[in-house]
Amino acid sequence: MSTVAHQPHPNSAAGIWLDFKQNRQAYLMAVAACWGGMLFGWDTGLIGGILPRASFKRSFGLDKNPDAYADLSGWIVSVLQAGCFFGAMTSAFVSDRFGRKKALFVAAFFFHLGSLLQTIPTLNGQSKASSLNQLYVGRAIGGFGVGLVSVVVPQYVSESSPKHVRGRLTGMYQLAIVFGIAFSFWVNYGLLNQFGESPDKPAQWQIAFALQMIPGILLVVFMLFQDESPRWLVEHGQNEQAKHVLARLRSLPDSHPVVVDELNGIVEDFIKKPKLSLWEQAKECTTSKKMFYRCSLPFILMAFQQWTGVNSMNYYSPVIFQELGMQGAKATLLGTGIYGIVKIVMTVVVLALGIEQYGRKSTLIWGGLGQSLCMFFIGAYRKIHTDSTVIPTSYVAIVAIYLYVTLYSFGWSVAPWPAMSESVPNRVRSLTMSIGLMSNWLFNFTISKLTPILLKEITYGTYLLFACTTLLGVIWAFFFLPETSGYAIEEIHMLFEGNLVKQSLKDNRYLFHRVDRQKFMDQEQAIRHDEISTSSDGEKAIDARNERV
Repeated sequence: MSTVAHQPHPNSAAGIWLDFKQNRQAYLMAVAACWGGMLFGWDTGLIGGILPRASFKRSFGLDKNPDAYADLSGWIVSVLQAGCFFGAMTSAFVSDRFGRKKALFVAAFFFHLGSLLQTIPTLNGQSKASSLNQLYVGRAIGGFGVGLVSVVVPQYVSESSPKHVRGRLTGMYQLAIVFGIAFSFWVNYGLLNQFGESPDKPAQWQIAFALQMIPGILLVVFMLFQDESPRWLVEHGQNEQAKHVLARLRSLPDSHPVVVDELNGIVEDFIKKPKLSLWEQAKECTTSKKMFYRCSLPFILMAFQQWTGVNSMNYYSPVIFQELGMQGAKATLLGTGIYGIVKIVMTVVVLALGIEQYGRKSTLIWGGLGQSLCMFFIGAYRKIHTDSTVIPTSYVAIVAIYLYVTLYSFGWSVAPWPAMSESVPNRVRSLTMSIGLMSNWLFNFTISKLTPILLKEITYGTYLLFACTTLLGVIWAFFFLPETSGYAIEEIHMLFEGNLVKQSLKDNRYLFHRVDRQKFMDQEQAIRHDEISTSSDGEKAIDARNERV
């Protein structure tokens, strides 16, 4: 038997490039679906730069009463999350009934309808009160589409990805979100430079709302050339089509052992535990304490992600930067734009060099610890320095904000998406992912309403609160979250069958060294080249693919 040619280490730049070339169809699939993430990020990041503009306030009659403006601006932000909550709620039914791909088209329709209503409310000669009501309706309808996308994209990507890059590809969804947020920041900055603070230029905010439709259009165009999730196809009896999709995504022939082995694993899992209705899924989630906990992971991960306080930064970063000493609309928007760029760069780094090499658990723990320290420092600074004058420590506080988002990108930004989508059983993934994203939007809504109140009433305590809740998430991950990287989706149940705390503590060994994926990648490469596919050693190598590295 011939030996396998030496391959570059998978953690090296050459190894990552080789991985991309071998799995290019899977990467293209993830790129296509993750336009939904950019849609998500753009829509959520946009509003923070629109609300303070004089033209927006005048268009909706919010320029005369500061108290009314403060209350209504909170509702303008929050009504989107309400729509997102209900979009996430219906995602299980829509994606199960019509498929993941068609569910994304449904989401894009509602998003574009909502965006259109947000763009044109003052163009029909109606009263300012009626225009504001139309804006609310547009935000809610658009939010419904965003909520649907937020569940279906990570579900679709996770179900379609090879296991050794599943974390990276699912994490690309978070990269797309931060891209969208950063683009929205810079669009707001560009429009402010173009139109200034004139209250008579409604085009300033109308153009901003219109431009958010771009990622939605790209989502539809790119997904036209992608296939349905292979696991959804198996659930609906389309095994041959599922085999073809797997082969295309793996860049292999339909008859290749890697494709056949993966399909057999999916089919076997489905035969053992066939497709359930939503009510049956709900009952299945409560069959035992361990199953209930496993099915609760999406809810828990999304709740802790929100309570790191990151979306308080996304929505109210101009206000926060102003509190820390940045003066003027352009300065605060510029600071916010740089904040967005830092998130993009760090998310790219983590996807390339972190999420597969270090796993989900270690990035959550180390990233969360760093975030907590930054928030504790900012809280202490705001306690000692109570006004917005600039002192030397002000610059350190601004740096702490950027360090905070760097560490968020390393931990609670990317890792929750693959961890939650791969941890739950196939047969209840639709329901549990829906509940997880309902948790995301519920706490997103809560924090978007609470943040301006907290910043006004307890000031420095806002940062201390988020520091403590982030630290609580770190403790939970340390004791109660097993490491899920390196397993096929159908095998992850093994992690939860024994003592959960014992397994979680055992997996903490990855906190201090990288996962060595070289042996695993060599086995994949050997099978891919058919060099051992017909021998007994080949069968052992295929089995070894499913071992923990």
